[in-house]
Amino acid sequence: MIPQCETLECLEHIEEIAALDGVDGILIGPYDLSIAMGKPGQFEAADVKQALARVLMACKVAGKMCIIFAGSSEAANKYFADGFDSVAISLDTAVYINAYRDIVANIFMLDENE
Repeated sequence: MIPQCETLECLEHIEEIAALDGVDGILIGPYDLSIAMGKPGQFEAADVKQALARVLMACKVAGKMCIIFAGSSEAANKYFADGFDSVAISLDTAVYINAYRDIVANIFMLDENE
């Protein structure tokens, strides 16, 4: 079981939650957590960074995986460098939209070159 940490209540009890038998790790939803902290999307704010570090440390101490969502490959690389075990990158819909944009752009580029 991998519960998500996206609320202040979860953050306040993260050490207890991470230590529970049956919990294999924690998945952080940083955007939702930042909203709960009153700092939507402000991932570089000191208290948001401290919250993410707290969850990561609770997982490390408990010997559990710590997973985080990232909206870009750049953010994913940063999270891996910070010590996160796994990173969920983007949303499936965003990946599909970007892939089809590239396909359509390439079709029109090919058409212009002919």
